[in-house]
Amino acid sequence: MNLLQNFLFPVPTLPVQLYFKGSGDLGRDAEGGEFILVREGGTLSSDTFFGSFYRSYWWQYTGLRDFSLLVDIEGSAKLRVIESVGEQAECIASVDIDARESGRRQIHLPPGSLDPSAGSRLYVELQAVGECRVRALDYATASEPQRQARLSIGLCTFNREERLAKTLASLARLAASEEAVTTVYVVNQGAEFESDIVRGILDSPKFETIRQRNLGGAGGFTRTMFEALNSPAPASHHLLMDDDIFLDERVIQRVLRFLDHAEEDVAVGGTMLDELYPSRIHEAGAFLTPENRIQAYCQNVDLAKDGEQRHFDVPVETDFNAWWFCALPLKKCQDVGFPLPLFIRGDDFEYGQRLADAGVPTVTLPGVAVWHEPFYAKFSRWHSYYDLRNRLIFGATNAGKVKQLTVPYVIWTITVAVLTHDYQLARMRIKAVEDYLIGPRALFCQDPEAIQESVLSLLREEPAPQELEARDLDGHPLKADGRVQRPRMRELLWEHVMSMLRTGLGPLHEDPGILLTSASAHPANTAGRSYVYTNEVRGFYFHMVPRRGRMWTLLMRAALTGARYRVSRGRAGRDWAGSISRFTDEAWWRGLFRLS
Repeated sequence: MNLLQNFLFPVPTLPVQLYFKGSGDLGRDAEGGEFILVREGGTLSSDTFFGSFYRSYWWQYTGLRDFSLLVDIEGSAKLRVIESVGEQAECIASVDIDARESGRRQIHLPPGSLDPSAGSRLYVELQAVGECRVRALDYATASEPQRQARLSIGLCTFNREERLAKTLASLARLAASEEAVTTVYVVNQGAEFESDIVRGILDSPKFETIRQRNLGGAGGFTRTMFEALNSPAPASHHLLMDDDIFLDERVIQRVLRFLDHAEEDVAVGGTMLDELYPSRIHEAGAFLTPENRIQAYCQNVDLAKDGEQRHFDVPVETDFNAWWFCALPLKKCQDVGFPLPLFIRGDDFEYGQRLADAGVPTVTLPGVAVWHEPFYAKFSRWHSYYDLRNRLIFGATNAGKVKQLTVPYVIWTITVAVLTHDYQLARMRIKAVEDYLIGPRALFCQDPEAIQESVLSLLREEPAPQELEARDLDGHPLKADGRVQRPRMRELLWEHVMSMLRTGLGPLHEDPGILLTSASAHPANTAGRSYVYTNEVRGFYFHMVPRRGRMWTLLMRAALTGARYRVSRGRAGRDWAGSISRFTDEAWWRGLFRLS
């Protein structure tokens, strides 16, 4: 039998409901073997994110039809295999486990009577007749693999050594035990590593370190791809991963087994779980909407709750998977070229579309995930420059898939920052539009580090809002305002006009009286008054204060930027669409890497 998916025992610091449910307790024997102890009368269920077997994904992408469950249980139990399809569930196999028997047992899994076109997810339910020790609930097939996938791994890092050390430790365990992992490339774009632990791992077999100047995430990931493709013995796939994730390295073995059996080339990604709420999904792959927006799949779904696994009963064909964890077929990468030099934000979904055009779908495989700090936990304004600029670039270079951002939208995205007193954000968005309009040759002839420095210098020119400590708010009875954003354009326009007049001509209140988050910090709530801006988890507090002179100056610049965008967007769009391919070839990237 060929193993497809092994049972994952829980990681002690993470919610056990992601791995199994019921009355079992995690244990370890004298030899170090893990098991789940289920006492007489107790139950165990693998109806969880990591415990389920997503059979319909294997049906669709591998062509496999024969599946078996391999169990290793000491003791007496009644075991049932359940197939879930949407709101329906049925038992497709039932076995009595006898305490007198030992060793692994194979249970053939029939297709079931439910409509297979509607999906299929399998899980195990166990009731202990006597005390049981569950050592394995693995899924396997008698079919031979289509290939033997070999995986190189690429990380880039910039001065986050403490987080990187934990990720490297996980990869070191994997590299030592998994022959299919060939090389781990670590591109250091920051200071020299100081940790003996980090340096020790990077000196071990299968690890290679590359020093280069800061070319952003896009430049770092591209360098790992470049090194992997130019290896004397390239792997079949290349896994791109963020350096600051929490990684359970066992999920990489699940990806390898899926790639072993895949009939065609696929990109396989993993779900991002919220590090602050470890059972909550931030994004399980994403879609690109016709309006040139990103729509995350299953955002804020809590996997610890019963019934939420149903989101994965049927394969979901996402448009891309972000590069916090995504394995790409290297031969296809060679065919479509390298990513665009976007520094950060957008390189992953732009490249995903080029792979899709070359016939490579993206599969965000359930049961594979990493934990990452959520984006709402950060108060960063320089990222917004790349968010808007790269969205405009993508709209120009993918006109057949998405609409370019409209003139009213571009003006609105600047004015909403001005009218909520976020003047740094407004400056970032103005610069984003200006840099897009100069076209690819003028923009990308600049060194990426120089562009980044120009962005940071703008932030230094614009006074940042005062950051407050929680104790600073003791004397201020803050409350959230009840008004919500108007849904219609006419009402939005009216709110902006009224906010502009009130802030620009009326009395100003500088004492923070209200507490607003990203959902409630809009012009109807901020007109003429300061407020404290925070995030969902109260991770920061910023005192946003109206400045009448800055408001009028930046509103004038917003109008001029919008007028220039109206006049020049057609020419700029044609320039980007016609010239972009030169910035994805190996010769151009060699120059950027300063390689001979």
